[in-house]
Amino acid sequence: MDYVRTARAKGLREKTVIYKHAFRNALIPITGYVVGSIVAIFGGSIIIETLFSWKGVGKLLIDSLNQQDYTVALAMQMFYILLALAANLITDLCYCLVDPRIKLE
Repeated sequence: MDYVRTARAKGLREKTVIYKHAFRNALIPITGYVVGSIVAIFGGSIIIETLFSWKGVGKLLIDSLNQQDYTVALAMQMFYILLALAANLITDLCYCLVDPRIKLE
């Protein structure tokens, strides 16, 4: 990329070029993927806990739906929604730390 070539042309050490310029720009998609996978782990817990009959929040959600206990099902769904919103907020805050062009205002 041009910014890496420019940093090398300015005479910066290779370690500085990699960690300050190349690595920070490579962290942007990795940050979104890692934080997004946290939500996927909780979503996958519904399937895994149901298949193996493990006790957990996923099994609780499925059992409450089977028993038509909609208050518990809505509470669990709200938990998953708040988890997704918190993950999106953490992603945005991490983007601000990684990329200096993104400002939090």
